[in-house]
Amino acid sequence: MLAPEQKAHFDVFGFLIFRQAFTPKEIDKIASEAKIIWEDRRNKNPSQGEVLSSDEFVELRPTLTNLLVDDRIHGTIAGLLGPDFIFAGSEGQVTSHRYHGWHTDRPGDEEELSYLRIKVMIYLDPLDKDSGCLRVIPGSHQLPLHQEIEPEEHHQHAENVKPFDVTGPDMPCFPLECRPGDVIFFNHSLWHGMFNGTKGRRYIALKFAARPLTDKQLASLHYYTKHMFEPSDSLLKSDNPSIRRMVEDLPRLGAKKVPAFIPYSDDFKASLYHQRVENSIN
Repeated sequence: MLAPEQKAHFDVFGFLIFRQAFTPKEIDKIASEAKIIWEDRRNKNPSQGEVLSSDEFVELRPTLTNLLVDDRIHGTIAGLLGPDFIFAGSEGQVTSHRYHGWHTDRPGDEEELSYLRIKVMIYLDPLDKDSGCLRVIPGSHQLPLHQEIEPEEHHQHAENVKPFDVTGPDMPCFPLECRPGDVIFFNHSLWHGMFNGTKGRRYIALKFAARPLTDKQLASLHYYTKHMFEPSDSLLKSDNPSIRRMVEDLPRLGAKKVPAFIPYSDDFKASLYHQRVENSIN
């Protein structure tokens, strides 16, 4: 059950971290199941080498699928999004990237930022700021800070982003140092980055969204996570009603015609332009 203080923390700062939510034994089981998937990926595509990636992950192993309805995750997501949320896909990564500059996964104007989407991170290795932990800028999921960090809409072109002329690792932030068993929840519009990454970092990510209520919200889902509208049979035909509930409407939503997605409205761009002109004069 999500406490009111935890909900308030997420709303204001854009993230939560639950320390040792999973026991060492549980994490060992999760890691062994993940290893099976990664080894299968490597066998099918040896050219991937040590860097392994999968955009459909927890759906492939029943033990990992159960993470979707584990109350430590499901209960928290329901507390943040409400009970009628939808599943937006999963990832499993073994990565050797040393640097992922400051970026936001879901940038936009006020309307876009108000549509809540959440990413859940389960790291399988201990990480600190010197070994590639996730760093976040608290409160940057909200205006005006969200847009002030990078007004040129570079989105994930992280190599072009140098907020306030500060180099990546020196940006004021909160390093989400973690150990296996910790679980991180963060708003998909929160600015985040990674520096000093070590080789072979492993993580599982789960993505959830509030059920779309407008065409723009649905268009945003199509733009960023189009694959979510083709959920696997393991989810659609699951014996667990909570799993079916979060995916059963996705094929219908995926077939719906939506307008082209524009993360920033013309009015919002105009207001930013006038702000920049005003600032340059002053």
